[in-house]
Amino acid sequence: MTRRLYTFTISHFAEKARWALDYKGADYVEERLVPGSHVPIVRRMAPGTSVPVLRDGDRVVQGSSAIIDHADQQWPELALTPSDASGRETALELERWLDRELGEAIRCVFYFHALEHRGLVLYFFNQGGPWWGRLLSRLGYRVMASSIRQMYAITRDNAARDEERMHAVFERVDELLSGRSYLVGDRFSRADLTLAALAAPLWRPEQHPTRWPPDEMYPPEVIALGARFANTRTHEHVMRLYREQRLRGCSAALKAGPGMQAPSTRGAGRSSAPPGRPAAPAGSRRAAPRRPGARSRRRRWPGRPG
Repeated sequence: MTRRLYTFTISHFAEKARWALDYKGADYVEERLVPGSHVPIVRRMAPGTSVPVLRDGDRVVQGSSAIIDHADQQWPELALTPSDASGRETALELERWLDRELGEAIRCVFYFHALEHRGLVLYFFNQGGPWWGRLLSRLGYRVMASSIRQMYAITRDNAARDEERMHAVFERVDELLSGRSYLVGDRFSRADLTLAALAAPLWRPEQHPTRWPPDEMYPPEVIALGARFANTRTHEHVMRLYREQRLRGCSAALKAGPGMQAPSTRGAGRSSAPPGRPAAPAGSRRAAPRRPGARSRRRRWPGRPG
């Protein structure tokens, strides 16, 4: 049975799971779902409605951390969890802390600003999804945006608090990285992977499998947020991990998707990347067959040892 990973393109938690499987060199098909219409699909497999969800044979694994656990069990030779008890405890604690303090905070702040920019959100929601997802999202965008605000308690006050939470996270991570190449021990671990995957939307590394829209599509507050933290050790660490540990070949092939060209914007030919982020290179787009309900991408990539 084909191994399948169910995701949202926009989800940085999905990138955690995707990266773990890619690092292991796993052969899988990614099914990119459309938020909202994903509910009946996921409920048929798992107890909750969140993604990512991995179906591996008869086993269904829900949640990015659980998928990393599963990947380590299936491919122990490229372990993302340190083998010593102290290192393992530290890595797991950092992962839980980053999920809560960074992952949830970035999600709130991003949505608070982005939901007012319908074109940007729909660009993410429908990237690599089914053809009917674009129509459904456009027709139901107001309801979808309202549901997201309610689900994640997205308010002006919460977004302001979460931006300060992010600042506290980067201060602590900068301290942890002082004189070190990795967060735990002397090799790449799930703690580093979690940090990089969750922080990636701030700086949009070109090795990320998402096709980032041009900077002109983003609210200025989102661009300013990335620039605010661009001179941190954390930023340098995240960009290095994407260069060294994420597969370089993903930026052209995986960012290709039929019907998903970004809307033209004034000045789109110029780079407006925030400090510390190179402008994404222009790449060709290729069409691929679609399946009802999701956009599938098969991957059979070699893992990169840490």
